[in-house]
Amino acid sequence: MRLSRSLLLLALLTVLALPAAAALAQETTVTLQPVAFVPVEGETFTTEVTVENTKDLLGFQFDVNFDPAAFAVDSIELGPFLSSTGRSAQPLGPDVREAANGRVVYGGFTLGAPEQAAPEGSGVLATITWRVIQPADFTATLSRVQLAGPGGQALPGSDTSPPSTAAAVTATHAPAATVEQPTAAPEPTSVPEQAKSGRSGAVSTTGLLVLLIIGGALYALYRISQKPGGNRAGK
Repeated sequence: MRLSRSLLLLALLTVLALPAAAALAQETTVTLQPVAFVPVEGETFTTEVTVENTKDLLGFQFDVNFDPAAFAVDSIELGPFLSSTGRSAQPLGPDVREAANGRVVYGGFTLGAPEQAAPEGSGVLATITWRVIQPADFTATLSRVQLAGPGGQALPGSDTSPPSTAAAVTATHAPAATVEQPTAAPEPTSVPEQAKSGRSGAVSTTGLLVLLIIGGALYALYRISQKPGGNRAGK
């Protein structure tokens, strides 16, 4: 009887752990935030490029694609996320050589001591200031998104496809594709050796969470069985 209760409790705890495991497995996305209005001619407005669920981010780069007959990029500024851990953030660009054709390239990287952690989580990578040439729906997109970690390695959320075939991040949805290798990724400084070694031999976060929950349940059952009432319940 006591064994059946134990198995039932373990099954229940495993089911409860699944939503938490799913949350931990969320994908990294880079998004150009939309605007909820049609801009007026001559007006300026801003949009943000945000990242969600990233880790060890030391640099990024993206193309912003737009209709040059309707909009122009006045400026792009680094957002607060890249420097959120105290590292010194430096911009790359904007490169406006293709602005007349509706493409501007922008990026950033960080400098800092090895013991300074890289940003992780979610935040604003950049703020784009637009100028309206003629009123139109805002349909700008991102492509060739690159997120760089220690040693310049590509992080999840990168998209290094050519602009003509890229799975662009639209202003309302669609995360960039994950790739194995970046192209011309920024060369950030290295992170602590302890962080590198920790990633190579660590158990996945999801598996560790489930093991901790199950282990805690088994320990609780063991303590209950040692109480006088627990021993009599099984007779």
